[in-house]
Amino acid sequence: MGQIDSRPLSCSRREAHPVPRRAPTSSGYRPALDGLRGVAVLAVLVFHLWPAGVQGGWLGVDLFFVLSGYLITSLLVREYARSGRIDLRRFWTARARRLLPSLITVLIAVLAAAAFWTPPGRRSSVALDTLATLFYVQNWRLLASNEAYFDANGVPSPLRHAWSLAIEEQYYLLFPLLFLFLARYVHRRWTLALVFAVAAAASAAWMAYLYVPDVDPTRVYYGTDTRAFELLIGAAIGAWVGPSQWGHERPSRWVEIISKLAWPSLAALLVAFVALSEDSPLVFRGGLVVVCLLTLPAILAAASPHANAFQRAFSFEPLRQVGLISYALYLWHWPVHVFLSPERLRMGTAAAALVQAVLSIVFATLTYRYLEAPIRAGGLRGLVPRSPRISRLVAVTACAAVAVGTVALPRVTSGNPTEETGAGGGELTYAVPSYQPGASQRVVVVGNSIPHSLMVSFPSTRFTDLDVSESTSFGCTTFPGQQILNGKPAPIPAACRTFWKNWHLGLFEADTMLYFLPQNLLDDYEVDGRRLKAGSAEHDAFIRSSLDSMLAKSKESRVKRPVLLDLACHEMPTFGQNPPSLNDTAKVRHLNGVAKHWAAQNKVQFLSQFDRLCPGGTYHGKLNGQELYEDALHYTSVSGPIMWSWIAPQIRKDTAK
Repeated sequence: MGQIDSRPLSCSRREAHPVPRRAPTSSGYRPALDGLRGVAVLAVLVFHLWPAGVQGGWLGVDLFFVLSGYLITSLLVREYARSGRIDLRRFWTARARRLLPSLITVLIAVLAAAAFWTPPGRRSSVALDTLATLFYVQNWRLLASNEAYFDANGVPSPLRHAWSLAIEEQYYLLFPLLFLFLARYVHRRWTLALVFAVAAAASAAWMAYLYVPDVDPTRVYYGTDTRAFELLIGAAIGAWVGPSQWGHERPSRWVEIISKLAWPSLAALLVAFVALSEDSPLVFRGGLVVVCLLTLPAILAAASPHANAFQRAFSFEPLRQVGLISYALYLWHWPVHVFLSPERLRMGTAAAALVQAVLSIVFATLTYRYLEAPIRAGGLRGLVPRSPRISRLVAVTACAAVAVGTVALPRVTSGNPTEETGAGGGELTYAVPSYQPGASQRVVVVGNSIPHSLMVSFPSTRFTDLDVSESTSFGCTTFPGQQILNGKPAPIPAACRTFWKNWHLGLFEADTMLYFLPQNLLDDYEVDGRRLKAGSAEHDAFIRSSLDSMLAKSKESRVKRPVLLDLACHEMPTFGQNPPSLNDTAKVRHLNGVAKHWAAQNKVQFLSQFDRLCPGGTYHGKLNGQELYEDALHYTSVSGPIMWSWIAPQIRKDTAK
């Protein structure tokens, strides 16, 4: 960024203002607000590093949203009250100074870490996440890539947490324009607050409408439209209790009453941090609104110019210091958590969490002290006060590094992925056999994202006689049922409910159906109100009935030959949480055994990925010198064709019989 252009880029209406045109008598720094930021970021940090301890710690983001809405609106009200206009250029430049230096630094670090610690198949995704984060659309990018916030399985994006930054920046971009538009027509502050409150109610109602119980809440969690109410609640209180209210010797009666509720409301909020789970249907049907309303007394008490006990408590210096670095700490903690997992650190969960927390705080402190604070105070000149040219060069170089990194990352071939990415456990060598094409046949791949990864890597130029299509849905099975994960019912995405009904529609008169056994069957299931424990006789019967249903559907669709493929062994990363069932080789063997016996009874061709990829029951992370899995679960663009060179002849061999 260059010099800040001080020329106003504004919209004025001097004859009518939503607030009196006079500067407030007290608008100084409020250390207690930084204390609140400290509480919010610590809640999120502990939730990510120790989710079992504070299962509602993710609500810290909601506190951030309400606080941001309040502060930004107060700032705009104050400026409009003083001058009758909003200097948009200055406003957006101030936001850029505040946000971009730390963000670009973390993005460069993420790209560098990904070059060494991310499997080749995942690097394009990280590059796209980086661009989406830089341009503040990461929330929609995560939705498009089906990455659920509460998904404990698989390898998450190191920039998953940037969804909230995207929503805030979208707010910073659009809200001043909305404020200026309303300022032309709204002459009373309470009317302005009412407009924001109505808009907040509409957003909250939209969230409640879109949310479906027992269905993955990712859409309503990431959506700007469904989370806007949190910022707008802050905006409403910022408009109602703006600078002129604080300009009085004492705040108004209502503000004073609300402020006195700070302690009980904070206590309720802390209980929510510890106890509130995203599984509760009430969370997305009014629960988050209540959480946001609980933050208001604390914010008003912390922002009051009149000293009070709440301010003194939240001005506690260590807590205030955490609040000062809260933005940088939020940026750093998640990539540190992803890249320096317990598996990579070779530590237990508790020890790894402590290391991650310490490193996050150290990185955040250095970023704030030597980058964020100097630029915020003096622009780019703050970096090298005596050499503005060098400062500008540093900024341009940093931006160029992000741009080059996003282009170069997918092409990087170096790096040494460790256990976390599935590169441990030895190497397999598989001689690719010759293949003799036969009569043309239509093959349909059925299952979840694992067979999908095979489908997208199908080498059509080699197997010209196979017309391959897919009927897949990420994370879904072909049969209804309530999977139990970590002792709780797993959310069922709406897409899975649709898949249960429609998965077989594309199979009509297919020559071959390749049905991949879903790993969901490794977990307990709840059927007709009864918990079926994995490995029990009842659970085995459920597996067989599910396969019976699959076979019946394939016969209805006139599939000539169904083929059942079992599960391979895996070493999924745990990120400090309970290991997924897919890591339990004994469970995988048992499920495969039930499926193999069922296939023999029903005269269904059975292909064993386990025997092919896990000789001796041992996990292998490489195949012919290349990564077998791109994220410890899905086949890569290199390993996929090698797997097809095994599958295709098996299909032909059976046809020859």
